[in-house]
Amino acid sequence: MRKLEGLSASPGIAVAPVFCFREEKTAAIPKYRIDSADIETQWKRFQTALEQSREEILLLKDDRNKFQSEILEAHLMMLSDPEFIPQIHADLKSKKLNVENILKNKIDETTAVLRASGDTYLAERAVDIEDAFGRVMNHLLQDGTAKTAVDSIDRFVPPGTILAAKNLKPSEALALKDAEIAGILLEEGGATSHVAILARTWRIPAVMGLRGILGLLSDGMEIVLDADDGLVIIDPPADVLSFYRSRSDAKRKKDTGEKTGSGPKRKKLPAVTTDGAAISLRANIALADEVRDAKEKGAEGVGLFRSEYLFLGSDVLPDEETQFAVYREVVKNLDGYPAVIRTLDAGADKMLHEQAVLEEKNPLLGWRAIRYSIDHRDMFSAQLRALLRASNYGDLRIMFPMISNMEELDIVLEIFEDVKASCVKNRIPFNKNVKTGIMIEVPSAATCADLFAKKVDFMSIGTNDLIQYTMAVDRENPKVAYLYDYYNPAVLRLIKRTITAGKRSGVEVSMCGEMAGDPGAVFLLIGMGLRTFSMAPVFISAVRDLIRKVSVEEAAELAEAAMEMSAAREIKKLIQGKIKSYE
Repeated sequence: MRKLEGLSASPGIAVAPVFCFREEKTAAIPKYRIDSADIETQWKRFQTALEQSREEILLLKDDRNKFQSEILEAHLMMLSDPEFIPQIHADLKSKKLNVENILKNKIDETTAVLRASGDTYLAERAVDIEDAFGRVMNHLLQDGTAKTAVDSIDRFVPPGTILAAKNLKPSEALALKDAEIAGILLEEGGATSHVAILARTWRIPAVMGLRGILGLLSDGMEIVLDADDGLVIIDPPADVLSFYRSRSDAKRKKDTGEKTGSGPKRKKLPAVTTDGAAISLRANIALADEVRDAKEKGAEGVGLFRSEYLFLGSDVLPDEETQFAVYREVVKNLDGYPAVIRTLDAGADKMLHEQAVLEEKNPLLGWRAIRYSIDHRDMFSAQLRALLRASNYGDLRIMFPMISNMEELDIVLEIFEDVKASCVKNRIPFNKNVKTGIMIEVPSAATCADLFAKKVDFMSIGTNDLIQYTMAVDRENPKVAYLYDYYNPAVLRLIKRTITAGKRSGVEVSMCGEMAGDPGAVFLLIGMGLRTFSMAPVFISAVRDLIRKVSVEEAAELAEAAMEMSAAREIKKLIQGKIKSYE
């Protein structure tokens, strides 16, 4: 038996035969010189191939699937890139080589720069460029020897297998939607890659960052994929296979509601501890139509609406009316429950075009979120005005992301007051008592949470960024991913400090990071004083089940013991042991 650790990209467990997807050899790219008279002919060939590729992508787009649509929309934008495309024409004139060779060299040159940047996000965009312009290349190669991944991968991956590959292009990942595979394991990739997002959307267990694993696997070999813990087990003995099959069956029954009292009946039960403490469970969503699913899962409102998805995937930013219509729909459909809408949080892994062209060395530490909004006051004011107008239709709350110091918050609140005054002057109706809050996602904000609590109505802990900034770790980098752990004592102390600051000031503190969807972490956090959690709707039932089994007194004892420990592994062991006692 051999265990390998990677990055958990999509939770779940699979015990199945493996299918190794090895990259096919690409067709040889011809290279020959052309005369000046042939330049425009070659350019027209390129333009025709571009248009054919765009038409293919439009046929594949399905607006009902937001992630698929976003990926293909990004490819369409690349095929209209105002810098890349004209350079092909310029190189045809200066180098006088056939367009296939010019395109190949340009792709190689661009992707090499991105991969050498040291930034995981930019490296993953290199895959997108190869995928998008790979279509163009296929149309240029008239002999048909090159095949697009969309035409091939889903046809030969056997159903029920775990797909193993070095990496997958977005188009290849899209083709797997209906392939009925049991899981995905990749040598490369990270938690924010398109493959990871799609795997989570389709609930396919996936582990990434397993460098060199293809050399250890062969088709048909039965393996264990434990994506809950980021593990792959090769050559598992019979007892290990039996253990993981049982775990897999138990998860499947729980997810599909096969147990008595589960499914629709279970979700209606309140999230109340055994000693009567009511816990509020809300949903993280990105689109207005996701409210329905959140309500079906039993969410008591929306704790995080990611407004940036209105801004991404288009060269034209949404105007005030477009935003107002979306925010109003979210609020009205929540039937009085709160809707916490985060202002634009673009940057890092979700870039607007203006941010992308900067090619910042480290976009995670750069011009993102509230920093970008402050520099674009007209855009920011339009968003705030749309939010204020929508607040007239229900319990809408406005949340500002990536606040790192008090001066920044003061600027934001000044802009907000100016927009409110403008609404009053123009007799635009809005909720005069609309609540405003901030994300606590950088250590400086957590350290000064007591000061921020004096100026806001609520604070929401965003653990995804808080962990990265506290531990100085890129969670998508497999070399240092072991440091990305919300059970780390330093992270827990910042969280505890924020909760305590909110309680002393009478300000609600919630959590909307991935930690909020982990039942074990919720147990610990209840003991630390947290009472409001927001998570992906799919995790609500499991979190509620755990809450109904425990008491605040037990949670407080657990938290007290955990805060005395010096290592994340000790804290996790403590929590896991306690949870097992309730099973």
